[in-house]
Amino acid sequence: MLSLLLVALTLTSCNWKTTKNALKHGENLKKAIDSFDGNRAKLSAGIITSLEDASNALTQDSPDLPKVSKDFEKEWTSIQNRYGKLKNDFNKVGTTSEDYFNKLDELSNNITNEELRRQELGKNKELRVRWEQTYNEAAVNIEKVTKVLQEGNDFHMVLVASSIRQKLEQNTDELKRISEQAKILLKDLEAFSQAGRELVEG
Repeated sequence: MLSLLLVALTLTSCNWKTTKNALKHGENLKKAIDSFDGNRAKLSAGIITSLEDASNALTQDSPDLPKVSKDFEKEWTSIQNRYGKLKNDFNKVGTTSEDYFNKLDELSNNITNEELRRQELGKNKELRVRWEQTYNEAAVNIEKVTKVLQEGNDFHMVLVASSIRQKLEQNTDELKRISEQAKILLKDLEAFSQAGRELVEG
């Protein structure tokens, strides 16, 4: 009687551990997906806002390119950080989903009824195929985001170069102004020298 009670308790304990373990894998996957989705939303909003802000600033009359460049760089650095988090989350989703499917297969393989086991493994396989298709589509979209970020980096380099050129143009204008002043001063000095010679010769 005691041995039957111990067996029953052991089986109940094993079943609870199995359930708890399976639920943990599901919860880990859910957390990874939620984190990915949160960072995806932040990244999307950040990219759009940053590009729109830069575009609006550049379409104003006489835009302050150095300021636009600095503002864009600040936003773009924040976006790069969010992108890093998104990539990490995506990799985590991949790892936890693999753990999840392995757990599903492990549970299904422990079914003693052969027909039922075959059905459950078939359901797992169908689910995995659908999930992998979705995951691969997300991977393609992440690569597209990578391309947008690279283009944004290129845009920033162009913006910085433009602001430097603008500054150089301002410097050129300043040099022209100084040159005109120098010409006037040289003429004044020339006149002063001439007057001095006339005074001496006088």
